[in-house]
Amino acid sequence: MSTPGPRPLPFDPPPAGRRGDRRLASGLSALGLVALLGATIAVSLAGCSRQPRFVPASADSSRAAAADSLDDQVRRLQERWSTPGSGEEAARLTAQVLLQDLNARVAADPLASWAERARTLLDSLDVGAELVSARGALGVNFFERSDPTAGSWPWIYWRGVSAVQTQAVEGVGMSLVGLASRGLSDAPAAAPAAGARPQGIAALFARRSGFGQQPLLLSWRIAGVRLVLAQTLGPDSLGGVGTGAFESPADTAVLLSTRTWRPTPRFDECATCPHLYHQRRFRWGLEGFARVEDVLVPTPYVTFVHLIQALLAGDQDGALQLVTNPAVLESAHDAGWAVARGPWRPAPGGDTVGDELIFYRGASEAWKVHFVRQGGTWRVDAIEATSRVIE
Repeated sequence: MSTPGPRPLPFDPPPAGRRGDRRLASGLSALGLVALLGATIAVSLAGCSRQPRFVPASADSSRAAAADSLDDQVRRLQERWSTPGSGEEAARLTAQVLLQDLNARVAADPLASWAERARTLLDSLDVGAELVSARGALGVNFFERSDPTAGSWPWIYWRGVSAVQTQAVEGVGMSLVGLASRGLSDAPAAAPAAGARPQGIAALFARRSGFGQQPLLLSWRIAGVRLVLAQTLGPDSLGGVGTGAFESPADTAVLLSTRTWRPTPRFDECATCPHLYHQRRFRWGLEGFARVEDVLVPTPYVTFVHLIQALLAGDQDGALQLVTNPAVLESAHDAGWAVARGPWRPAPGGDTVGDELIFYRGASEAWKVHFVRQGGTWRVDAIEATSRVIE
């Protein structure tokens, strides 16, 4: 008897928001997990113990063997997720079960949503995951739902010529933020034609640093059934701490946009303090992602920082460009701003985006600084000594 072709894998998702022990109740585990490879396995619950007993719906031994094999995979992955230090192996087993499910689903409905299908499956397994998708690709970052801080393991899925493919990738222990693809399609794939755009996938991650999250870009070229790392862009290129996102202004273009900052010399900046933010954009070309824009976002804080830097450097002409009139600059000199006396820092709890900011310097100084907007930038309009708020 011939073996039936792949079929979609029906099962009921768990109640929304379900959390708790990784080990599912035995009845739910058997019913929800063995059904993943087809609807032909009947579950018979006998007696008060609710212990499941699996009865094949036909005499097709290959179908029963597939169900037994999947049940074994699921039991092993749940054991691994419950074992400290086994996250990588648990993620690998989960990734393989998800691959089987996606291939069966695609065979039944080639245009089905991968992300929706993956979320339903992973919820039924009680496995935590970050999901991001792009045309013909899916990124899944597995983690232990009961302890998200224990680590994370990213896998990339993409539409191959004859089946969905998957591979573990770099990015262990980081958050998965976004995904982009090129040369791939949501429709069933054929072998790339000669001269076609190179196939590739790019993922944006976020990793924790002492100042906050830093974006990290990884991109791969698709070589048959493998992903080959093509490019890495870290804090030096993307700008340090901040955020990022992919943009697709046209079907043939992919842009990466980041908004990031680095610590400013002579300024004490906390994570929630104002910063000098750079808006950068990178275009994905044949040679990889290349920067096409780098703009400093204008704010009153930026103007104040540049004024202090100009005063300390003795750049009188540069300082004049940052104030509304020479009298303001004269007041700054009288206040001793042209002399280094310790780091500056914004007053706690103040408005960091308005036209009035309070800054502290050293152990006793406090200054209220007024700004006005002129054109596309801000200028210092007045300064005055003020009292310090107890920190």
